[in-house]
Amino acid sequence: MKKSNFLNAFKLSSLVLMTLVLTVTSCKKDKDDPTPPVIVLDGTYIKGAGTALTDFDAKGMMKATKNEVNQADRAQLLELYVAVKAGSDGFNIVKVEGDVKTTYGPGADFAVVGEADRITDEPKLDFQRGSYVETTTPFTVPADGLYHVVIDTEVGKVVVVPVQYWGLIGAATPGGWGGDTQIPAAGFDLSTMTFEVADVTMTKADFKFRYSGGWKVIIDDTFDLGGGVVGIRVNTNFGGAVNALVPGGANIANETSGKYTAKMVWTLGTGFVATMTKTGDLDLTDYSATQLGLVGDGLMVDGVQHNWDVTVQVQVPVVTNETTYEWSFTGVEVTTLGSFKIREGQDWNGKSFGYPQVTMAGLSADKFDTNGDGNFVPLEDGTYDIIFKIDAVTETYTFTVNPAGAAPEMFMLGDGCAAGWDNTAALPMMGSNGVYYLATNLLGTGKYIKFITTLGQWAPMYGTDAAGTSTGGNLVFRATESDPDPSSIPAPEAEGMYVVTINTNDMTYTIAPALYMLGDGCTAGWDNNAALPLMGGANGVYSITTTLLGTPKAVKFITTLGQWAPMYGTDAAGTSTGGALVFRATEADPDPANIPAPDAQGMYTITADITGLTYTIAPAK
Repeated sequence: MKKSNFLNAFKLSSLVLMTLVLTVTSCKKDKDDPTPPVIVLDGTYIKGAGTALTDFDAKGMMKATKNEVNQADRAQLLELYVAVKAGSDGFNIVKVEGDVKTTYGPGADFAVVGEADRITDEPKLDFQRGSYVETTTPFTVPADGLYHVVIDTEVGKVVVVPVQYWGLIGAATPGGWGGDTQIPAAGFDLSTMTFEVADVTMTKADFKFRYSGGWKVIIDDTFDLGGGVVGIRVNTNFGGAVNALVPGGANIANETSGKYTAKMVWTLGTGFVATMTKTGDLDLTDYSATQLGLVGDGLMVDGVQHNWDVTVQVQVPVVTNETTYEWSFTGVEVTTLGSFKIREGQDWNGKSFGYPQVTMAGLSADKFDTNGDGNFVPLEDGTYDIIFKIDAVTETYTFTVNPAGAAPEMFMLGDGCAAGWDNTAALPMMGSNGVYYLATNLLGTGKYIKFITTLGQWAPMYGTDAAGTSTGGNLVFRATESDPDPSSIPAPEAEGMYVVTINTNDMTYTIAPALYMLGDGCTAGWDNNAALPLMGGANGVYSITTTLLGTPKAVKFITTLGQWAPMYGTDAAGTSTGGALVFRATEADPDPANIPAPDAQGMYTITADITGLTYTIAPAK
């Protein structure tokens, strides 16, 4: 019985095993299943052996971004930050539409953009720009690094820009708005890169991130967007907030002064994450309770020469950004019979400041000198408004002096003039009621200027449009820093002295070779180093509204301070209301007759047309 049961069980097991073998065998096919096709979504991709994107990858899909010109989203403007190895492998841009894949590479005009071909606001190092065409030839780069790749599908142009470093820039940073505090890359990696800098002094003010020293890159500066807006540019800066970066966004507020570690981490496919970590407090002098005033015998108080015993106009400062202190002294009457200093309180036990310690600024900066005691020495009697500013971060002192009630309403800056792009050092312009001018040295072709209304701020600002030239054009107004940044105004090709005039009433500007007036009929006297600059110059017509000192005094015009030629005078028929201009090219040429001043002293508008060789003098309106 047991044996029979065992045999039956054995037969059953064998039958089951044979069934399984037959089942498995019957399911086997002659060939393995093919690999399922990779599904690639429609879009524009970066792909290449020089990157981590060796095949189609969602991380390599380019995304639409803002046009910097109007800070509006532009569907045709696509970008991706990607790490690329140097060498011949590089990458291509591939457009996917359904089953159709179109591969693009550099066009014939795709080339390096050197310094001479870049505008001021573009990155401060070479990058590549041009057209892209259908080809398998890859885009290549000269060095391992992170690159900003941008195309515009409507105009068919591409830029490849190295992100050599990120920078902190702004009022909160050590370099202000004039220069970057660099955040260098810690190393190179195809998938993620970290940019980091420690121990950065940050004040309570605003700032932005930008890469490689640039604000933007031109894609096409002639493309008409409609509505009078021209050009396609891509942002190379981030604003908004540290934890919510926005290309070209508003300035980022730094709420707490201190020492910071700044970090920018890039990850392929997700972009950038920024952090600002406070690591310490600033070791600064607190001037908020420091009472400063003026003392000395170079002051006039109530019509009487003052003394070195009593400090006048004593006050505490106005504090901005927690580290900037300003004391304002208004209606300060000075005399050449003495000198003065800035002093704390009513004795010499506290702080004091003199001429050698400060940076002089303002319309009347040249009206003061110093002596062996380091005092401020007035060179002319007069009444002035004075602002004394201390930057506690750098311990620098600025003494800004203007004629009383005549603080500048407009300033010029840019790498085309002595101020550079430091908005705290912009050059004050003369004028009022919407017409402002400045005679200054402009630094030649490839340099640019703009205008601001407030030192230390980038808005309100005036620039120009795409049609603006180095001789004149339209002004474009930027009301706030959130508004589009207008184009910079190009400087003339030749370096030299020019008179720059802007009119915010009709929104125009002119740049012309400088012309000055001098003579005992005006306040300059016959000192050719103190001649008064005229404004305008468009089509050779200049003008100035100023005090003329009456008969029998006279004036002339010169083109160069400190020189007596070239010069313009008049002939025997010239009168105190108008006449012909006579040109003197060199000092070896005959000296033309002086132009007579009107009989009555007063305010007059003098016009000199050096093209038509005429002049007019009329009472000011």
